[in-house]
Amino acid sequence: MASGMDDERTLRGLLGLAESLSGVGYWRLMLEEGRLFWSDETFQIHGVGRDAFRPDTQNVLDFYHHDDRAAAIYHLDRAVRRHLGFEYEARLVRPDGQVRTIFSKGCCERDEDGNPVAIIGVVQDVTARKIAEAVERENAQRLGRFIERLPAGAVHVRSGALTMNAELERITGYSREELPTLKAWFNKLYGDDGERRLARYEQARREGFKSIVHGVIRRRDGEQRVLELRACDDPSGEIWIVHDVTDREAMQAELMAAKDRAEVAARAKSEFLANMSHELRTPLTAIIGFTGLLAGQGGVGETERRWVARIDDAGKALLAIVNDVLDFSKLEAGSVTLEAEAFEPRRLVEETVALLQDQADGKGVTIQVAVDDSVGEVLMGDAGRLRQILINLVSNAVKFTHHGQVRVIVGPAVAADGSAQVGFSVADTGIGIPEEALGQIFQRFVQADGSISRRFGGTGLGLAISARLVELMGGEIGVHSRLGEGSTFWFTVPLDRATAMTANIETSAPANMEALRVLLVEDAEANQELVTTLLTAVGVDVTVACNGAEAVEAVRADCFELILMDVQMPVMGGVEATRVIRAMGGDLAHIPIIALSANVLPEQVADYHQAGMSAHLAKPINPRDLLAAIARWTEPCDGAEPVPQTQNGAA
Repeated sequence: MASGMDDERTLRGLLGLAESLSGVGYWRLMLEEGRLFWSDETFQIHGVGRDAFRPDTQNVLDFYHHDDRAAAIYHLDRAVRRHLGFEYEARLVRPDGQVRTIFSKGCCERDEDGNPVAIIGVVQDVTARKIAEAVERENAQRLGRFIERLPAGAVHVRSGALTMNAELERITGYSREELPTLKAWFNKLYGDDGERRLARYEQARREGFKSIVHGVIRRRDGEQRVLELRACDDPSGEIWIVHDVTDREAMQAELMAAKDRAEVAARAKSEFLANMSHELRTPLTAIIGFTGLLAGQGGVGETERRWVARIDDAGKALLAIVNDVLDFSKLEAGSVTLEAEAFEPRRLVEETVALLQDQADGKGVTIQVAVDDSVGEVLMGDAGRLRQILINLVSNAVKFTHHGQVRVIVGPAVAADGSAQVGFSVADTGIGIPEEALGQIFQRFVQADGSISRRFGGTGLGLAISARLVELMGGEIGVHSRLGEGSTFWFTVPLDRATAMTANIETSAPANMEALRVLLVEDAEANQELVTTLLTAVGVDVTVACNGAEAVEAVRADCFELILMDVQMPVMGGVEATRVIRAMGGDLAHIPIIALSANVLPEQVADYHQAGMSAHLAKPINPRDLLAAIARWTEPCDGAEPVPQTQNGAA
């Protein structure tokens, strides 16, 4: 007997523990007696103690909120009278005033004969769950309002259901009602590929989404569009931000195609410039070279000498045009690099003016030079490019001045940003520039008016090149002018002072040129004759090869101290021939090979050095530069190889 009571107490204890853990209480209403039993958890849910409260069918209903009491009475009365099961939610008001939401569910208990004997029910406090659901609903509503206001398409995915905004309706052409689920989304937007896409999506969700996904959908009207989708996890699912990037993708594709076309055009332009340079410089080598030789001959009459001078001027003018076009092309391509060296500004200006003095004297125009001592005796900068700018400005000043003077002034200047710079100005008393033309004067192929090129010649590139060079140096350039009164062109550049000046060593021909044996590799007969004439005149022994293959055989059969190598030749070009000669080893691995080429673009010269050429001389060939290069590469050098270099000289 005691054992049975112990088992019952144990069972009740376990039942009470289960109630407490689950938060579910139970009750039992005996129909015949009208007696109501509550479990401990039921008392706990109602906020009363077993000792202080005795439940019955009347006072239990007093716990219900007045708005929910009628519904609770209905369900309980229905269960008692009709012996049916029930379930409902209602609010309870505890004695301490707390309002709790409960869920109650019950059924009718019957005896062995099937007669109803009791109503059994369970009750659970679901207040926390209802609060959480309310918060979740509010968050979902707030998220929905936020998504609706987004300027982009947006989707909220929750348990396979989709909520999308008006913008996505516009993008897809489907209404929200037509795309309520993930399955509908994939089947309608991806057609026959929808099931596979949905499977890939489910896998991506398990493994983690990519930050950005691109895909092609088919709108409701059949049009294909490219969508960019960014997905992020949400506590209740995930959010997609969707952009229609069809137009952007098309624009990018067009830009890529335009880029490809531009690169093709750039290559074609580069090839054209290279070919043009070669085809123009090659005959100019003969024209300018032989003109120089003829001018130096005795017994030439005055009339003939004047004709020779005309040919020389025309050749140099054509060479200047070629150089301008190539320089501007290199500046546009960004392939011009500046070299810093120590130079004397006074000497730079005086030497530049000296080059143009004969032209000025012929017109009766004086050139004055003023260099302020405060700029310093020695500066650091690209002297060659500064000389090029000054030649452009001074030659223009002389060209457009019929009488009067040209003044070249150098002094300290202050840039627009307040930094200290060196200023250069070239003022003339020439024809001046119309005010309406001043804003375009530094653009390419621009001159003051159409008659300028007819009256004075020129490409209209000199000022554009000067402006680009000044800009590359980090300076500024400008012009002041009045029509009929003259012009003043000025530019400022940042130039640091140098502490010392490296002496300029002018290399002349060696004292004993007769000891030199030179191999000339050149296919053009005129150039063969010109270079041979120049070198034999100073005692050089010249052997001629007409192409690279002949050059290779010549160095195998004989010894030379230096090779002058053309680049573009039939049978075998100069670059390939140089590689073959270098590969022979021995003395031929180090023999000086100087490229004589009309190809002068930076990438071409770089290829020559990479192939093993020692230096580069541009055609037309300047006799002084040619002899200086030969001297430099054949003089004793204490075992050290001279540094490969490029010389762009002109006769």
